[in-house]
Amino acid sequence: MEETAFYAKVDSINETTYETNTLSVYTKDKERITLRIDENAKVNLNAVYYFEVEPIEFKEKSQLLVVNFESIEKKKLSLSERQDLMTSFYEYAPVGAEETKVVIEAYLNRIENEIVKNIVFDLYETHKAEFYLYPAATKFHHAYIGGLSYHTATMLKLTDGFKVVYPFLKEDLLIAGVFLHDICKVQELSNYAGAEYTKEGKMLGHITMSVKAIELSASKLGYIGEEEVLLLEHMVLSHHYYPNFGSPKKPNIPEALILHFIDNIDSKMTVLEEALQEIEPGEFTQPLMVLDREKYYKSKM
Repeated sequence: MEETAFYAKVDSINETTYETNTLSVYTKDKERITLRIDENAKVNLNAVYYFEVEPIEFKEKSQLLVVNFESIEKKKLSLSERQDLMTSFYEYAPVGAEETKVVIEAYLNRIENEIVKNIVFDLYETHKAEFYLYPAATKFHHAYIGGLSYHTATMLKLTDGFKVVYPFLKEDLLIAGVFLHDICKVQELSNYAGAEYTKEGKMLGHITMSVKAIELSASKLGYIGEEEVLLLEHMVLSHHYYPNFGSPKKPNIPEALILHFIDNIDSKMTVLEEALQEIEPGEFTQPLMVLDREKYYKSKM
């Protein structure tokens, strides 16, 4: 039998009583195909997979049976290849993954403190594939494919201005804090598309999970008890500022305070930019949730 391979997004999953389930999928070329797959195979709705299929006869009908499949998260692809696929299936970040990667790695390489640098790169290498794929949220801001890394890159750029005006700020902590503050959203969210919160995401949240990740990395690298570890954990722990937004502590170091401001600025300005793009000059936006439901005017200037 001839096997065929292609990438496709799962649109629906229908259980049957024949030891196989049926999947309705969309290919990169927008072709809708129905596949049969083992009833024990675990696939997620709205996710993209690499399918290997073969033609079979089922109940006197020609159908396609999945003989192998792999999530795009696990598939070894370059960032440009992954982006090309993702833009075929989803709304993508306004800046390409390769460009975002160049920006982020340039900043990470500016870190001079050995402990901070080693912890940051340990977590970067651990989560790299998901980091350039996941959204920054399920709604409100950067809620699209690649949103997490795009949000991080924009925030890193914002640190430069603060550092020029306030030279007493420690650049290593600013860069590390920006990178680490949302890193565990790749575990807080169930997947990159149509994401929901995981059990750990609901019960712990990305702030607690990220602090835990820093602690585990520090333990692995032999840095437990070092002040740098405490400072990194504090920055992540306090970046939402308010307890009702998930931060049990308010910022107690200047870099943590700036991290909170930068995160707040980028999340809200991105939403505002997107809203303004949808209206004509002389009009007001719809009420914006992240901006206290205020309406913003697009000037004619």
